[in-house]
Amino acid sequence: YVEASRGCPFSCEFCLSSLDIPVRQTPLPRLLEHFQRLLDRGARQFKFVDRTFNLDLDASRAILEFLLERHRPGYFFHFELIPDRLPEALREVIVRFPPGALQFELGVQTFNEEVAARIHRRQDNQRLEDNLRFLRERTGVHLHADLIAGLPGESPESFAAGFDRLVGLRTHEIQVGILKRLRGAPIARHDGEWQMVYNPHPPYEILQNRLIDFATMQKLRRFARYWDLVGNSGNFRETTPLIWSNATPFAAFLRWSDWLHARTGRTDSIALARLAEFLFTFLTTEGKLDPAQTAAALWRDYQRGGRRDKPPFLKDLLPPDTASPSPA
Repeated sequence: YVEASRGCPFSCEFCLSSLDIPVRQTPLPRLLEHFQRLLDRGARQFKFVDRTFNLDLDASRAILEFLLERHRPGYFFHFELIPDRLPEALREVIVRFPPGALQFELGVQTFNEEVAARIHRRQDNQRLEDNLRFLRERTGVHLHADLIAGLPGESPESFAAGFDRLVGLRTHEIQVGILKRLRGAPIARHDGEWQMVYNPHPPYEILQNRLIDFATMQKLRRFARYWDLVGNSGNFRETTPLIWSNATPFAAFLRWSDWLHARTGRTDSIALARLAEFLFTFLTTEGKLDPAQTAAALWRDYQRGGRRDKPPFLKDLLPPDTASPSPA
């Protein structure tokens, strides 16, 4: 874990970093000297914990150029970026990294402009979308985008629209976070007007507000957990889009989430093979998808992690020549 800068120029009310102004940049020559020492000692994965790595464009470009010149197979660099700030000077360096070398964490948080203004979050959604399309289509960067459920004034319908928008932009991961009231964060000023009720115990997640009742918030919490197991895990890359073959992504995945919870009563400790079987049952009964095609997609996904043990529920649905590994 390394840090090239500290502080944040934004005033998003849910985040304590909004209180840490101004941004301070570590002197670049000294910073790069320390990075070189880490590389010489064998460091291969660098996670930058800067809140806004791409704020100072000259420093960002210099660091990326430094890492690119020294890149070797197996090196990996993670950055948290302002999603609507990606000028040509940075794009030109990013496209030169090989696939899998970079991961960008992009704090989208909300696409609802009224909600963003309410919590003092500045974001150009059109430019953000253009940047995500560029990164997805022109680079090999792994894209991790964040959305927050429970922001004051964000209805379930508004949150669903934002989720569907991110799915359409084809980010590799969407982290569905539940709003937390961190001690000292300015988000507390909305408690009265928006009837924000938080859990008094860590991690202080919101329980309900004026637009999202307790039962719906619990559904969103389960949605987030199941999305991690299915959509973000990488275990069901081909199968996941089948869930919304007949509906919008959020509505369809919420239906799957409710269905799965009704049968398991839990959001953890579900074995991969068991989860795959639940998916097959849901897709072929609730989704009315073809069993053979669904089984083939699940089997290709199942093998992608190097597994060869064909789950029993698939054996009668696949031809005998499907035991060969599928491409990663």
